[in-house]
Amino acid sequence: MKTYFKRRAALLIQLIAVSLVAACGGGGEGGIVTAGNVTTTTTASTTTTTASAGGPTVLYTDVISGPTSGGEGNNGTYLSIFGKNFGSSGLGTTTKVYLGNVEVASYRSLGTSKVPGMQQITVQVGSLGGAAQGVALPIKVTVGGVASNTNVTFMPNPGRILYVDNVAGNDATAVPGDITHPYRYVQTPALYTGGAWPIARAGDMIVMRGRGNANPWTDVGFENYFMRFRDKSGSAPTGVSGTGAIVLMGYPGEDTYIRGTLANGMTGGCVSAINGQSFPGLGQWVVIANLRLDCEGYDGPISQQIFGHNWRVINNDLSASTAPRTGGSVPRMAGITGNGNNAVWYGNHIHDIQGSAQECHGIYIDGDGSYDIAYNYIHDIRDGNGFQVYVNGGNGSVEANNINLHHNLIRDVSKHGVNLADGTKNNVNVWNNVVYNVQYAAIRFNTLTLSGAKIYNNTFYNTNQAKNSFYGALTNDWSLPTGAMDVENNIFYVAAGTPYNSGSVTVPPSAGTFTRNVWFNGTGNPSIDSAPVVLDPLFVVPGSDFHLQAASPAIGSGSKAAAVMSLVTTDFDLAIRSAATMDIGALKY
Repeated sequence: MKTYFKRRAALLIQLIAVSLVAACGGGGEGGIVTAGNVTTTTTASTTTTTASAGGPTVLYTDVISGPTSGGEGNNGTYLSIFGKNFGSSGLGTTTKVYLGNVEVASYRSLGTSKVPGMQQITVQVGSLGGAAQGVALPIKVTVGGVASNTNVTFMPNPGRILYVDNVAGNDATAVPGDITHPYRYVQTPALYTGGAWPIARAGDMIVMRGRGNANPWTDVGFENYFMRFRDKSGSAPTGVSGTGAIVLMGYPGEDTYIRGTLANGMTGGCVSAINGQSFPGLGQWVVIANLRLDCEGYDGPISQQIFGHNWRVINNDLSASTAPRTGGSVPRMAGITGNGNNAVWYGNHIHDIQGSAQECHGIYIDGDGSYDIAYNYIHDIRDGNGFQVYVNGGNGSVEANNINLHHNLIRDVSKHGVNLADGTKNNVNVWNNVVYNVQYAAIRFNTLTLSGAKIYNNTFYNTNQAKNSFYGALTNDWSLPTGAMDVENNIFYVAAGTPYNSGSVTVPPSAGTFTRNVWFNGTGNPSIDSAPVVLDPLFVVPGSDFHLQAASPAIGSGSKAAAVMSLVTTDFDLAIRSAATMDIGALKY
């Protein structure tokens, strides 16, 4: 297991060959282990600690707050913790979870998340020794006595757990917090009548039971979506009742599968916010976690819409595998789309996206906000880009700023790997991504406003599979301003005989800094680069294992500029980057 998590990128790809699509559950559940709430007199520390080499590492959680009572066993919130080196067994014995130095009440599961290579622990937090509401507690995972980092937190916050079951539920007899008396519907077309949605308020968690393909959720809610966050909103958690996000999540260890088809009437999409221009302040502070959605509707699996601020989209399996590609109901969407501040999209498996020709993408930002997009696995995008930013003024803004795209695996894309198009502007950072098997450009630019974008330590392989001279490793189709970007330490391994720099305009040297990138297998001299490495990067297995061989010219050859070193602190595998050396590409030797 240790080797598995050290070599995450290679084994992500190897797992594809052994039926990656089947990895849609939340990990095996070996029964529920209940632990005593160990109360200590030690004050919880919020100081970040660093796990020892090979020790457990906590990266993120699904929810950031929730109740410490109510629900199943009166143990409160289901909390999923994502990271690595959590061990392969011994949950509740050798592998333990503490919040503020108090052990959680109930252990649910330990296994692989919806993104292979990322582990998931799910617990119920319990009373936490009477921890104060509204005070964030550091999360600590220990494995064999070795402690993780503690910079990721969870806040006790009042709320209710509303169980929903599409087989055993009954709206007429449902009782909030009682798993034995669940609701039947999440939301009905009437919006205010029937289901859990009419009574849900800020801080509540809607927990959906799952039976996979045997009993998918096919209900149609408001405005022909499965669920629309239409008339209310969550809020920032403060420890006061009526605050906190509204959560929609799958029950731990079950495959909660939402199947949205046009034939069944789900024409809008699966899960959506609302237009924040028309309904200011609504449809915000939402968590969508641990679900599987396959949706044919126009807005696709998940849409934040306009001004969908403070959405967390965590550990979901998202597809549009049968969306129409011709006819009168062809969608234009993405696995995740929309705009808003504080958007956190982590650890989602986005795949088999199709619809309108070249207008359906893996992830699509269509307006201004702030975005952290990481640890996602995006593949088989049949009608668009792996990742796109495009803002045309019709979605509440004319530009997009504050975008972090990092530690994502993107492959088999029908258009560009990364498309930074109209309106992409300030504070755009793209690092530690692995992108391969792309029909067009590795990165395409089509923006007049880009300024200071940092593009560091990405690995691009087998780009421009179409072998069209109009596309290159870098493709530019508009007038980039001076200082638009800083491109360092990337590997551009293009399809044989295709250009490094192309497009209707091409990327000019005045567009910024280009240095210490590997360029291989293409045509022309990459003169845009002030210190190019025009050699085979010597991957362990080109196309399947992008680690570097011992003789690779990329080892130790990267730029150590301050801007690079401050942003690229780990590699794609989350191994610490050394201040003494810097390897080129997403994966250090």
